[in-house]
Amino acid sequence: MSSPSRKDTGHANGDGVPVVFLSGMLADQRMWHPAIAALGDLDDLDDPDDPAKPGLIPVFCELFDQDTVADMASAVLDTAPDRFALVGMSMGGYAAFEILRQAQERVSHLMLVNTRATADSDAERRRRLLLSRFVAAREPFVAVNDGMLDEMLHPDNRNDAALVGLLKAMGDACGAGVFKRQNNAVALRPDSMADLGDIAVPCSVLVGTHDRIISPESHRDMVEAIPGATYHEIAGAGHYVPLEQPQLFARYLVELLGR
Repeated sequence: MSSPSRKDTGHANGDGVPVVFLSGMLADQRMWHPAIAALGDLDDLDDPDDPAKPGLIPVFCELFDQDTVADMASAVLDTAPDRFALVGMSMGGYAAFEILRQAQERVSHLMLVNTRATADSDAERRRRLLLSRFVAAREPFVAVNDGMLDEMLHPDNRNDAALVGLLKAMGDACGAGVFKRQNNAVALRPDSMADLGDIAVPCSVLVGTHDRIISPESHRDMVEAIPGATYHEIAGAGHYVPLEQPQLFARYLVELLGR
């Protein structure tokens, strides 16, 4: 994990709001770099003295070594600032729900991206666990294949060489061991739907209109259950909103932090 050199709440001293970014499976902090770069282009950040337009301090937490989402949450809480905004994408959203169960008082804002609160069905769980065993026994490890890309990306982005190259590079860097740990953790995650009504911080939910991994309908179900949550369907994006539409992601993040 990488984090600021000191624990900084970012809420009282004017330095900005620490934002903990939790990536999906087989992804690292490069998932967020285009969106963070896009923040610099937003007029919203031109006046750092305006409390309604807060700066942010990115905190990247890599979830590579844990066997359960509960362990992921504990690892984040061990290294994160005392109080922080939380952004969870796909698997990172599952860890975010566990962070809220363990220490909601430390979370100031919540953004859920391309994720869902429901657990896997019994059939889905069996398929995931079988896939972990199959992948672990197969060489060479192929993190991202063409069929996966067809499912994950908006058609307009499917042939974006830089984007496809980044997804493959992140997956290859993670390797089979990380895949197995993450996939098993996702398979065994608890259902969080019953906890959504207890979320008491400003929350925004984002999904790509063409997310074929986790449907927009699943996201709308979450929004209906989270008090005061806002919802954005992002045109031109599939399962990777922060990479496929970084400018829109950045704008909605700034909007959330101003609440």
